[in-house]
Amino acid sequence: MRVETGMLRGTPESPEARIWLHPADPHLPALAPVAFDHAAESLLARLGLTAQEAPAFVAYRPGRRGVLRVRTDAGTVWLKVVRPSRIERTVEAHAALAAAGVPGPAVLGWSAEGLIVLETASGTPATDVEWRAGALLDEVDRLRARIRGASLPRPVRGVAVRQDWYERLASGLPGAVGLSDRIRAVMPAPDAEVVAVHGDLHFGQLFLAEDGTISAVIDADTAGTGLPAEDAAAFIAHAIASALLTSQPNDARVWALADAAQTRWDEEPGVRALTATHLVGHAIGASDAGDPVRAQTLLGVARTVLDGGLPRRGASSRIPKNALMNSLDCS
Repeated sequence: MRVETGMLRGTPESPEARIWLHPADPHLPALAPVAFDHAAESLLARLGLTAQEAPAFVAYRPGRRGVLRVRTDAGTVWLKVVRPSRIERTVEAHAALAAAGVPGPAVLGWSAEGLIVLETASGTPATDVEWRAGALLDEVDRLRARIRGASLPRPVRGVAVRQDWYERLASGLPGAVGLSDRIRAVMPAPDAEVVAVHGDLHFGQLFLAEDGTISAVIDADTAGTGLPAEDAAAFIAHAIASALLTSQPNDARVWALADAAQTRWDEEPGVRALTATHLVGHAIGASDAGDPVRAQTLLGVARTVLDGGLPRRGASSRIPKNALMNSLDCS
């Protein structure tokens, strides 16, 4: 374990809280060196790039990862900081997916301390494009087929292996009683077939070309081997969670995507169990964010999915009208 750079409540073995001075994250040692403009300039110069602005934080999950954006003379690049223990896996995943013909941002450089530098993904984020549900899902099916051809040696940390963790976190939520037992009853066996999967596939990870084809998929660091239905379930659950966070009438197209995705992939073994598990995870997040109504709605939709029903748009009628869509990191 790395030495804490700040305060620790509890004991190192059973910490109640870890407190440090940002960006000196003890679990992300590469974060502080790239968070300041002079350090980022030196780093990028080694890659032949000239920074034209200070790094801008785009995302940060304490102890887990950070993402920064820097505009350079060769275009915008992205600095992704992960735990050192995950950097080799991340680089391997990018290389394996690229070799399989999966479009994505190129790796410009990386460090064993937990830093990877990526070029900007080609195309336009799918969240900013007027797609049709059927056509987009056709593209996702083609993408999933390419991903399956990748040689990914390490298992993905999918929701199937996180079931116990979600169960413990959801145990205090009204409406969660009995849900875990129902999920376990239809979960694929531990020795079920595994294939290469993205591990966190949703439309917020996709970039589209002008003709509507997928030009890039991002966040390849989650990729690995897992149940074939992992990506389908993640996509369905994220669409549902996003629909609940999208104000009317714009939520209609997101609900249409969720319904179309579930209809298309419902027969895949384990997709209902995995989708419901993802929805429990989203419900935990909603509860932690102080939104018990959305949490209960998500748990209700999880039951609907297990019953083979479709989460129609009406489920959003209990969500505040001013809620906005969060399509980038709902899981």
